Amino acid sequence: MGADGRPEPAARRCGAAIARLRTLRNLSRPQLIARLYDEIDPAGLAERISVTWLARLESGRIVKVARPTLEALCRALRCTPRERAWLLLRADRNVLAAGDEPGEAAELLTYAVDHLHRAAQETVAARLGARRVCALTDREILEITAAALQDALAQRGAREALPRLRASRASSGR
Repeated sequence: MGADGRPEPAARRCGAAIARLRTLRNLSRPQLIARLYDEIDPAGLAERISVTWLARLESGRIVKVARPTLEALCRALRCTPRERAWLLLRADRNVLAAGDEPGEAAELLTYAVDHLHRAAQETVAARLGARRVCALTDREILEITAAALQDALAQRGAREALPRLRASRASSGR
């Protein structure tokens, strides 16, 4: 909870996402809790998880949920990879940090995605248009991402070429 007593934005987003997925699957809270018990390590965690806990989570009144619990919720909800990524994003969690320590590939991809997010928002927005991401196929998502990456590389190449061009002109006396 924030200092003003309201739920933090990530807690609200995460809880709303879990509630939405549960509702889409026509699961009651007790049904989801029963599935969740099958997915978690019962040592010390199961006694804290209840229908009341889930209600508090869905309403955003739980500040932060441990990564293993979020992953177990994704399994209990039978999330697709896209739904898992969507849920983890709403919980302010890195999709690539699956283990205790992210590997080199996760570090590289996180940097690349962060760079793309900053550098190619216009490209993504233009290619996405009025469509929602949830309506895209995996291929369309990859094609839009590839176009954004090409644009980001072109921008980087242009920025790197400009100082070389200026230096070349200065050395030739132009």
